[in-house]
Amino acid sequence: MPSTNTIEVLHHDDAIVEIRLNRPGVRNALNEATALSLNAALQTVAEDTGVRCVILSGEGASFCAGADIGEFESGSTTPASERLATLFKPALLRMVAMPKPVIAAVNGAAAGIGMAYVLASDMVLMARSAYLKLAFIDIGLIPDGGITWHLVRRIGHARAFELAATAAPIDAETCQTLGLTNHVVDDESLQREALRWARLLVSQSDQAIAHTKQAMRASALSDLETAFDHEGRLQDECKASPEFATRIAAFRDARRR
Repeated sequence: MPSTNTIEVLHHDDAIVEIRLNRPGVRNALNEATALSLNAALQTVAEDTGVRCVILSGEGASFCAGADIGEFESGSTTPASERLATLFKPALLRMVAMPKPVIAAVNGAAAGIGMAYVLASDMVLMARSAYLKLAFIDIGLIPDGGITWHLVRRIGHARAFELAATAAPIDAETCQTLGLTNHVVDDESLQREALRWARLLVSQSDQAIAHTKQAMRASALSDLETAFDHEGRLQDECKASPEFATRIAAFRDARRR
């Protein structure tokens, strides 16, 4: 899986791949080349059966400052909806749909469309100095990249509207209080903690982790009865697997001791 000059792909042990945005000079803002490279890297890891967990991170002092406005607005006549559909939507939907978990390791600011990649992840770790920012309103735009969908479901309309309407930075501690991050860690510990969580996830049943993610993602889109039925079908698949038989035997053996 080759790296590009704007995306760095790092292979860690235990089937863990880190995709790192690598434009620190512009706070990892996403221009067209970077967005397409990120799409390609995510597609590759999604299709690679040897990869079982993905970490998304940013080089330097920021996670992602959003879209590279200088490039996108310099005389461009392409509708914003078209750019969203071709540059950002494929990667963001792939993060949600791929069976393997995605951990966002947010080392600094995640603003604009950068925040969409955080919200599309399955787990979020934030450095203590990091923050999220819905910067869209500052330039007369609305949140996009699926942000409105994620935010309303997580924190409700009133809070989501306030954050979007004011564009106030949301510090890491507030993000944890709101449920927008799983954990806040010291800045120097972020990489180590992301790898620790990735290794923990990789140590679990691959099928069970994948089906847990699938069931939870589907539940966000369905009613309770449909969610029950979907969980049942996935549970049947898990129980029929050889790994379940091995793990349940080990569990029973440990309980008898």
